[in-house]
Amino acid sequence: MIRSSRGPRGVVVGILALAAAALLLWHGLLPNLAGSASLIETFLPWVGVAILLLGLAALLRLSLFGALCVAVAAAVWAANFGTALLPAMPVGAAGITVVSENIHADNVAAASIAHDLASRGPDVIALQELDATSREAVSRELDKTYPHSDIVGTVGLWSRYPITDQARLDLGLGWARALRVDLATPGTPTRVYAVHLASVRPGQYEQRDTMLAQLADTLTADRSSRVLVIGDFNTASTDRQFRPLLSTMTEASDSDLGLGFTWPSSFPVARLDHALVRGLTTVSSSVLSANGSDHRGILIGVR
Repeated sequence: MIRSSRGPRGVVVGILALAAAALLLWHGLLPNLAGSASLIETFLPWVGVAILLLGLAALLRLSLFGALCVAVAAAVWAANFGTALLPAMPVGAAGITVVSENIHADNVAAASIAHDLASRGPDVIALQELDATSREAVSRELDKTYPHSDIVGTVGLWSRYPITDQARLDLGLGWARALRVDLATPGTPTRVYAVHLASVRPGQYEQRDTMLAQLADTLTADRSSRVLVIGDFNTASTDRQFRPLLSTMTEASDSDLGLGFTWPSSFPVARLDHALVRGLTTVSSSVLSANGSDHRGILIGVR
C-alpha cells in the first residue's frame, strides 16, 4: 500500500489556525519576559494576515477541517478588531479639534510639519520630540495663529484658546516629556494632557511602563469634567500595559477604514499615537498622511 507523504489534509493548517485563535483569546496569559508579551501584543492585529494565508492554504488543499479551523480563527479576529477596522459612524459636528504628531528629533522639516498641521485648521496642536532647534522654528510658524502655548522639554502645545492653568508632569521618571493645561474652551473648560512616553525596545520597557502607570494614576485622580489626553504613547492599544488607561478614558475608532496605524510613517504597522477622552464625545478621529516625520499625525474632533 502506498501512503501519501502529505499526511492528513489540512491538519497542520487547522492546528496553526487554532493556535492563532488561542493567541488572540489568551495572549494576556503570556509572561511578559523582558517585555516580550507587550511586543507580541503590539502587533496582534497582524495575526489576521496569518489567518488569511492559512485560509488560502486550506482552500488549496481542499481541507474541510482546515477551513473550519480558519473560520474559527477569523471569527475570533473579527470579534477583536472588526469594529475598529470599520469607519466610525459620524455623531455630529466637532466643537474642538486637536492634532498631534511626533515630529522626530533633529528634523530639519519641523517647521514644514507644523505648517502642514496648522493648515488643517485645528484649535489645538500638540507636538512631541521638540529639540532646541525645532522649538524655535515651530514657534515662529505657530505663534501668530496659536497665541497661547506651553512647552515642557520635548513636548509642546499651541492653542487658539487661552491657557488658564499649566503644569509640568514627570510621570515618575523626572523627564520633561509631559504637560497639562486647562483651556478656556467655549462653555466648559477642557483639561488637556500632552504626553510622550518612553520608547520600548527588546529588554527595555520598564521606563515606558512606569510612565504609563503614573499617567493612569494621574488620570484616575483627576476630577476635571472634560479631559483629553493626546500624544505619542509608544504603546499599542492591544498592549496589556495600556489597559489601565482605558478604565477611566475612552478611545474612539478611526473615522476612516482601517486600524489607524501611525508608525512608521512610510508603512504603518502599529498605532503608537492616541487620543483618549473623558467627559467628551469623539465625533471624528483620523490618521494624517506622512509629512516628513517617522510618525503620522492624528486629528481628533470632540464636543
